[in-house]
Amino acid sequence: MSAATVPQPGAPAVDAVRRANEEATMRALARGDAVLAKWIQDRVLVDTNAVAHAWNISSQAVHAARKRGEIFAVWANGKHWYAREALRFERGKLARINRTLGDVDPSSKLLFFLRQHGALGGRIVADAIAGGDLDDVLRLARNWART
Repeated sequence: MSAATVPQPGAPAVDAVRRANEEATMRALARGDAVLAKWIQDRVLVDTNAVAHAWNISSQAVHAARKRGEIFAVWANGKHWYAREALRFERGKLARINRTLGDVDPSSKLLFFLRQHGALGGRIVADAIAGGDLDDVLRLARNWART
């Protein structure tokens, strides 16, 4: 391909592709915001006060636990929201799972807790924990963190 046939920056085709990419990104962000809003409305995500009440601790202690990596939160509507599903089991087990997931982004951690996993016999994490399969959950979390 000669230099004459390669689209140059500022060319109409390049600008159209750039605009299309920007518009697609904005639509994807809007869909993500809509999903978060629905999860908040449906109480899939709960606020700090709900976690504090469930754990019988202060809101400040919840924030401290998040900073220590014992629990994760997604950021939406100007505040932290926590997976209600994660409150179904002991704090120590949640902390072990969350730390095993490591630097995985909070949205991916949320999906880890919400989805059914073949490696857990088609169960979600909380059900596997309730069934005494913490080691299987931790093994899955290690693998999830590597992907």
